[in-house]
Amino acid sequence: MELQYYFAGDFGEFENYFSNIEHQKRKYKKSDSINAIGEPMDELFYILNGTMAVSYLHKSGHIKAFSFYGKGYLAPLYFPKDIETMHATAFTAVSDLEVYAFKRLSFKQHLDENPKLNDAMYWGYINLVSLLIQDNANQLFCSGMEKICNFFYIYLENMKEKDNTIYLTQNEIMEFVGMNLANVSKYLKILRDEGAIRTQRNKIIVENLQKLKIHCTF
Repeated sequence: MELQYYFAGDFGEFENYFSNIEHQKRKYKKSDSINAIGEPMDELFYILNGTMAVSYLHKSGHIKAFSFYGKGYLAPLYFPKDIETMHATAFTAVSDLEVYAFKRLSFKQHLDENPKLNDAMYWGYINLVSLLIQDNANQLFCSGMEKICNFFYIYLENMKEKDNTIYLTQNEIMEFVGMNLANVSKYLKILRDEGAIRTQRNKIIVENLQKLKIHCTF
């Protein structure tokens, strides 16, 4: 089953290639801003270790987080011109993170010289469009409980947390599932009462995955 929200490994075969072209190697701590809202998106980041998240600030003031990127992924995907919406996009470290950083404008040279890398970028965009379609359908047709349980299950499947812990605040969960905080709190209480989860400061512990899956749509 292909799961939405999380991308990793799509550019892993190019890691040695990336290590030999011009780059900076950087480390970030959990919650560090990699590229903040309002800053120019002048760099691409290949993830060596860790996870980062991308979110978008709507002009209404609401923030929608829509994907995680893990080891072996390159984000953002290359784009040749300045795009206004990218100024409203933020990349944040979800865990301690190690990356290669490349200048965006000079990266086109490597796409032109490496057809396999160009193909990987093409498929990266196809997968991104697929995610946005899935997320739109999720927002339109799933109940609030289904959205939260889908997201929790996907998070655990992809992050491989051995203790079934979701290291996100309720505000961060709200940004991913597209609900207000009051509704997130309501559904978390229902899941607690059912014995599916327990909550602690800045994290959710899934105690019964099968009870959680009852509410999932896949």
